[in-house]
Amino acid sequence: MRRGFLLGLLGLVALASCSVKEDRSDCPCWLTVIADDGVSVSGWFGSITLFSAHMGRIEDYLVPRGSIELVASYGNFITPVGEQMDMLFAQRQNVNTWGETAKASVELCKNFATVEVDFKDEDDGHTGYDLLVSGTVCGADSRTLEPIEGVFRCVPIPKTGSGERGYKFRVPRQKDKSLILTLSYLGNVVETIDLGYLIAKSGFDWSAESLGDVSIIADIPAMTFLVTIKEWEGPVSFSITI
Repeated sequence: MRRGFLLGLLGLVALASCSVKEDRSDCPCWLTVIADDGVSVSGWFGSITLFSAHMGRIEDYLVPRGSIELVASYGNFITPVGEQMDMLFAQRQNVNTWGETAKASVELCKNFATVEVDFKDEDDGHTGYDLLVSGTVCGADSRTLEPIEGVFRCVPIPKTGSGERGYKFRVPRQKDKSLILTLSYLGNVVETIDLGYLIAKSGFDWSAESLGDVSIIADIPAMTFLVTIKEWEGPVSFSITI
C-alpha cells in the first residue's frame, strides 16, 4: 500500500493546523482507492487534478474534504482513424470525502460494443465487396466518459474461426445514429447499410453502464435485417425490414 500526498500549500497548512482538540472539518481526508493491477485511476477536486493515470492496487491519497471525482479505466479512450475502438473498460464515480477517511472500490464497465455482420446469402457470411464502417463518434472523454465527436472509420474483420460467419468490429459508445456500413467495388459505392438506424430501432441502449453487443444478419437482396442484442442478461432478437 502506498500513500500519496496530493494537496497544495493550503491543504498542507490545514493539515499542519489540525489537532485532536480542534475542529477537524477543514482537515484533509485519507482516500483509499481499491483497483485491480493495470487499471489507471485519475482524480479531480473541481477543476484541480489531484492525480492522473495512477496505476491500480490499493492506494491511499490525501485529498480535500468534499466530493472527489474518480475515473478508472483500462484501454484507450480515443480511436485513431482506420482502427476499431479499443476494448475500453471504465468507471466514473463521485466519492464523498467529507469524513476523515473514505474508500472507493473500482468496478469497471464495458464502454464499447462489438458489432457482428453476417451476409445471409453467402456461404461463410463474407461478401465480395469492400466494407468500410464510418461514424461521427471517435471515442470517449477521459473524464466524463461521454462520447466524443470525431472521424471514425474502420474495416470490419472477417471471422474465420470454426463455425463462425461474417465480420466483426468494435465501436465506441454512440450519441447519434451516424454509423454507416458502406459496400463498394473497385472504389464505387454499391450499397450502404444504416447501422445507426438499425441498432437504434432494435432498442439497443447506448446509455447503459455496460454496453452489450449487436449481431446483424443482412439479407441484402430483400433489404431485411435480423438484429440481435446481446445484453448481459441474454440475447433479445428483433426483425427489421427497411
